[in-house]
This record gives sequence, C-alpha cells and structure tokens, in this order.
Amino acid sequence: MSRLYRILIVEDEQIERSALTMMIKYNRSDIQEIRTAANGGQALEEFRAFLPDIVFMDINLPGINGLDVIRQMKLVPGVQPRFVVVSAHSQFAYAQEAMRLDVQDFLVKPISLEDITGVLDSLTREIDQSRSQKERAVSQQEKFNAIRPVLESDCVLSVASLRSTTPIATIFDFMQISVTSGFVFILRGEGVGGVLLPEVKARMRNMGIHCIGEMIRDDCVCIALSSQHIRPWSVQEMMQHLSNTFSRSGLTVSIGVGGIANHADDLRRSYEQAMASIRTAAQDQAALPDGEDNVLSAVAEEAAGLCHSIRMGSREAVGPQVHGFFDRSAALPREKLWEQAYWMYVMVVSSFTEYASGLQPLSAERILAIRDRDTLEEVLTRSFETLAQFHDSQDSGQSNQLVARTIRIVRQQFRQDLTLDSVAEELNVSLFYLSKLFRKHTGVTFTEFLTQTRIDHAKQLLSKEEMSVKEVAYATGFNSQGYFSKIFKKYTGFAPSEYREDAPPAETGSRASAGKA
Repeated sequence: MSRLYRILIVEDEQIERSALTMMIKYNRSDIQEIRTAANGGQALEEFRAFLPDIVFMDINLPGINGLDVIRQMKLVPGVQPRFVVVSAHSQFAYAQEAMRLDVQDFLVKPISLEDITGVLDSLTREIDQSRSQKERAVSQQEKFNAIRPVLESDCVLSVASLRSTTPIATIFDFMQISVTSGFVFILRGEGVGGVLLPEVKARMRNMGIHCIGEMIRDDCVCIALSSQHIRPWSVQEMMQHLSNTFSRSGLTVSIGVGGIANHADDLRRSYEQAMASIRTAAQDQAALPDGEDNVLSAVAEEAAGLCHSIRMGSREAVGPQVHGFFDRSAALPREKLWEQAYWMYVMVVSSFTEYASGLQPLSAERILAIRDRDTLEEVLTRSFETLAQFHDSQDSGQSNQLVARTIRIVRQQFRQDLTLDSVAEELNVSLFYLSKLFRKHTGVTFTEFLTQTRIDHAKQLLSKEEMSVKEVAYATGFNSQGYFSKIFKKYTGFAPSEYREDAPPAETGSRASAGKA
C-alpha cells in the first residue's frame, strides 16, 4: 500500500492556487492533505503547524519573496520537506538561487498536469526511500537497545576479569561509546541493588559522564566513561555528589574508587584499585586519613545550612554563613582551609545539579589558585548568591514558561522522533531538571504526555476512515504498527480496528471516557 503525503501550496493568486490544488487532489490518490497559503507569513505559520512533505512555493509573493520563505522554513528543526519553486519567469538568477537552497525542482507557469505528475512521482519516490531508511535505522536501534544491557553487563564482567573473551575496546566500539578515559568505582552497603544503578547512571549522566554498571555478588560495579580526559579533582566531585545523594536518601553506602584509565585495557587495573579501596572502606567505615571523617561532617553541616538558604531563596543569608565558616576555620593552616572550602563548595553545588547549569562552575584549580582569604570568601559568596537567585527564579514564572514551551513543542512535533533529551537540548536546560519540572506541573511524565498526544491525534484520524491503521501509526509518530496497536489499546481499551468500527464521526463523551480508563 502506498504511503500518504502532506502538501503545502504557497501562491498569492487565488485562481492559480485553486487550480494547482485541484490538479493534485483529483489526479493523485496518495495525498493525505493539501493546505494553502497566500503569503510568506501564512506559509511559515502553516509550515510549522502542518510539517508538510512537499512544498510548492511561488517566488513572487507579496512582502517577503518565496526564496526567503524557503530559507526560513529550512531553519525549522526536525522537518526536511522537498521544495518545488514555481515562477512565471524562467530567469536564470531565480534558478541559480533555488539551486543554492537545494530546491528539488523548478517549474515555470503555466504548469501542466504532466509537469505536476512528473515532479510528484519523483519526489514521492525520494520520500519513500528516506522513510524506509529511517524505519530501518529505527529498527536497528530498537534491536541494539534490546541487547545493550547484555553488552554493558559483558563489559563490566570483562573488566572484573570474570569474562574476558571479548576485548573491552571492541565492546565500546560496538556500543558506539567514544572513550578517552574512564575509571571504576564500586558501591557497597545498605540499599545497594538493581534499583540504585539507574539512579547512579542518571546522576553521572547529569555530570557529563557515561556510566555502565552491573551487580556482582553484593557490589554494584560501575564504570565511568568520558570522551574527554578526566581529571582527578573531577572524580572527587563526582563521588562527593553521589555520596551526598545517598545520604539524603538515608542510605549507608561505601564507595571504592580506582585510578583513572587512559586506555580501555587499563580499566582492569582501575577495578583492582577500586576493590582494594572498598575493602579498606569496609574495614574502617571511612577511607579517609585520621580525623578527616569528623572534618567532613563539620563541613557537611556548613553546606547543609547554605543549601537551606539557597532553597529558600535567601540571598542575604548566604554571605554571613560563608563568613561564619571562614571565621570558625580561621585557625586552620591555609592549605587545610582552602581544601575544606572546596569540599563545602562541591557539597553545595552537587545538591543543585538540576539548577547549576546557570552557574559557572569553579574548578579545584581555580579555588586553590586564589591567594587570599577575603577573595576566596567573596568568590564563594557570589557563587552561592547566584545559585540562590537562579533557584528562586527557576521555581517561579520561568518554570511555568519552560513547561508551556515543552507542551508546545510536543503538540507541534509529536509526529517526529521526539525525546525528552532532544527537547531539553532545544530549550537549553538539563534533562533531569526538565523531567522533574514537567511532572511537577502536569502530573504526568513527558513520555506519558507525548504518548497521550499521539493517541488523541490517532483517534481523530481513525474516525475519518481515510487512512489504514499502519498509515495512522506512522502519521502520529509511532515507529511500527504493532507497537502503535499495543499502546493504543493500553490507553483506550480498544484495538485501533475496533475503535474505527465503533467510532462515530465525532468522538462522543463515552468514548473519551473509555480512552481514559
């Protein structure tokens, strides 16, 4: 069965617009919908809402000309239509500019049925090929995602020398993970299990690190991987952040960390070091030099007070708290004071990773390079005040705007391969923060909202009886008919074919209720 295509006709002359519409509509059986626009502004509005497969664009439009409209359409993310330029003049300059814009065809008025048929035959073949390639890519990705946990497990077991038939670097290549450096860390203690691992992966991902892991006996063995060189101080930040996360969740977890490996094969040595570190931590509940466990507890109390002020949006309280910390630590040698100040900074900032994208982070090198106490106090105070201000603004009107923009993107782009990750990137916010914010304001997850939006549009299309179930699936953003049918029945209680048989021309209240059941 041939697929269906959406066409946008941009033509300022009503007679020519209608003629072209009729010529296509009554001579093609593979057109899903045709929309028209009389000027550039209408064209851009329709384009963003309609997301056509093919655009027929007249050059001589009132106001902005057709070629400029095409330029703006090409800036819209997530859509790659075929453009056909229509002109009353076969001027070389027009054709030359159209070629620069990668326009697929150039028709000179008056346009014959033969011209239209030839162009549409050629373009629909291209679109079918592109769709087939995308479907194959999606299918391959689904298969890869299905075996990915097995590959991750095999990689971790290989690093732990429990299974070494496949070279580690080969596994990384197959998983398409670009690795420049990495290290192994091991979690042991109360609450460590399969449920903890996804949380650890998410936390590491928020810090820009790819993390894979596996439970080996009672230990959660994790491998942190990066395409960049990992610095020792950043490892300390990551582990401190994880430790704070466990503490806030009421978990008692020991962490053993291995050295940084700059080659895949060196990860086995990092694993051995992590095992030695976790054994030390298990024998003596903290793998710190004598007395430093008490020091960290005191610094943690200082950080907790600052976190409270930041959450309350109390910028005025931050300065006195930082000053009090330096006063209470005045008797310490300079090196120890600077080190504790850095620990406090890491503890505070790691508690607000969902907001910290608005903060220019301070590296260990930068903090340790500050020469005098007053400057260090000022730098830390300014950083915490900025974080308090950012936290406060994000929790007010800006959060509502982010959620509204997310909803708008879903409603405009639900037909595409849309993910929370791509939306977060488009909005320039962290994935974790957007996920948390969206659920807080809507009561559902992003995936649930996206799926419900797709199902609602699928019900509308099924009620019209113009498209097959398979065509409806692809027209609403699903990658396969089988998956669409499964999700549709989950959300509505009906298989798509059952829904179509029983659905009235306009959806009734009882059917809407069934969809929510």
